[in-house]
Amino acid sequence: METDLSSFTNSPKISVEDVAEQTMDALANDRVELPTDERASQVKHALSQPVER
Repeated sequence: METDLSSFTNSPKISVEDVAEQTMDALANDRVELPTDERASQVKHALSQPVER
């Protein structure tokens, strides 16, 4: 999604329409988190794993 903060980079951005659609779907299904892209999903998954020692 293009914002003032993300405008400095040309990396791929999720569309506003896609974020809105995912938000409505999350609200309709009582989900409290919304990782909007694959990278966010990967980070969320990694953070939920046990710490390796």
